[in-house]
Amino acid sequence: MCKVRRFSKLRLIILLGLLFLWACASDRESQRLPKLSAKEPGFLIPASCFYPAGIKGNEGRYDDPGAVDPELAREIEKFLLANHMFNIFDSPLSRQIDLPMIINTRVAGYLRHFTGRQKGVFQIYLARSGRYLPMMQRIFKDQGLPSDLAYLALIESGFSPWAVSVAQAVGPWQFIRETAARYGLKVNAWVDERRDPEKATRAAARYLKDLYRQFGSWYLAAAAYNAGEGRVQGAINRHDTEDFWQMAQERLLPQETCNYVPQLIAAVLISKSPQKYGLEPINYQLPLSYTTMRVPAGTDLKWVAEVLEISFAGLKELNPELSHNQAPRDQTVYVLKIPVGKRQKINHLADILSKF
Repeated sequence: MCKVRRFSKLRLIILLGLLFLWACASDRESQRLPKLSAKEPGFLIPASCFYPAGIKGNEGRYDDPGAVDPELAREIEKFLLANHMFNIFDSPLSRQIDLPMIINTRVAGYLRHFTGRQKGVFQIYLARSGRYLPMMQRIFKDQGLPSDLAYLALIESGFSPWAVSVAQAVGPWQFIRETAARYGLKVNAWVDERRDPEKATRAAARYLKDLYRQFGSWYLAAAAYNAGEGRVQGAINRHDTEDFWQMAQERLLPQETCNYVPQLIAAVLISKSPQKYGLEPINYQLPLSYTTMRVPAGTDLKWVAEVLEISFAGLKELNPELSHNQAPRDQTVYVLKIPVGKRQKINHLADILSKF
């Protein structure tokens, strides 16, 4: 009996030892990247892993965080593969993204949403991005902003100059009248420059740059673009936090704003590699290409289209800011955008107009 008891005690000690080792191993495993969960709002991948290399610390930019630890890189790789996401280490994607990236449950939810129920709509937006995104990213880069911040126009309007919200925000950047006026966009009976893709993009770049100066974070700048700087500053002051993800988790901002930054991150990730997310090959529209000419006040646009032998719809698409089918009557001349490649017709139109 004594030997039996001693053997049982030995087995118990061994079992306890194995349980202890298993617990330690489980604890170490719990420090690694977890599987996606709809309930857990915490970070799944450190934001620093998605910064591009080689960006120096200038105003409105951010420092290179250094090389990613190889072991952490392997863990991230396994996580991405296990959750059917792209493998960031198999492609130059990480070098193409210049906006801080992080994947958490909120972002992952929109990765699924944009490639699931909204797949068709997202493909339309991506196709339209070919028309406007190159110009927008060039302007953002010239202004010292992350060029991928231009994907906010996808979230705002699907890159449509004709978009109008229920709050009467207008154009690809969804400016309300007050903010449009503050950043030099003209809105009157003849023109609505919120619809002008280039002018509105320059205004959006100045606004976002001001927001970054105020908050020191691109996430908070984007949140303030959506909700207004007063609301974001109020949340910071009341709750003593400048962490957007904490604000989102604790619902310190409107729900739309809490979703806004995750939507942006998901849109950037999918847009950089749409086929890896199951989207069909995108038939991108050609970038905008036009020249300009000065026309007298009140010039009929249908007549201009006839002289140039172009479609009236095509001329209107190049000049979406015009509220009527004629050049504004409240100014002596108007700079009209017209297609390139019509040099002889343009010269003929100029000769006609010079006689007015």
